[in-house]
Amino acid sequence: MTVSAPPSPQAKPQAPAGVHPTSLKWAAIVPLAAIIMLGLFIAINALFPDPKQAAVAPPKIEKITGLHTNAVPAFTHYVVNGIPPANIVNSVFVPQEAGFTGEINTGGEAASYDRRLGYSSAAAEGALYSYFHTVMTAEGWKIFSISAPTGSQGVELLAQKAGDDGFYWEQGVVIHPTTFAANGAQSTGFSVRLYQAAAE
Repeated sequence: MTVSAPPSPQAKPQAPAGVHPTSLKWAAIVPLAAIIMLGLFIAINALFPDPKQAAVAPPKIEKITGLHTNAVPAFTHYVVNGIPPANIVNSVFVPQEAGFTGEINTGGEAASYDRRLGYSSAAAEGALYSYFHTVMTAEGWKIFSISAPTGSQGVELLAQKAGDDGFYWEQGVVIHPTTFAANGAQSTGFSVRLYQAAAE
């Protein structure tokens, strides 16, 4: 009876010259590096959050004292060929005590009505805010935004109202912070803008 010899162990396969076998240790470095980078970005965002514009807290609405409404609407002398319509013109007022400082260029389109009038008042910013909030609401304007004016300090009220001409009109009031002269006298600049928005 012939006993066959045990099979000889096969030689370990050899990689071709110049080629090294891949190690799983090195492959594990890729997800590990990704986790480290993710943690690093999270830490940076936590330490240095993106600056966000602080929400503007509008002045408290208080009973208006010392301010009276001018009997003549602000845009009475700025009607062009019946535009703005009477129901809009007759609903935009400013305090009687305010002084007119001039018309301000709005940069609006020439095709639609867009005017802005500047004023100065001895009343404080909060008193003017209370005045406009109260008067605009009473005149049928729907205030839809109260925020800081773009690129400056103060408070801006934006309101909308339907005109008898079939268009919506918007009124924007910007009240700047109150300033004080050397003699202690206070002054607050503000502007009132009226422009045609869109068809109903």
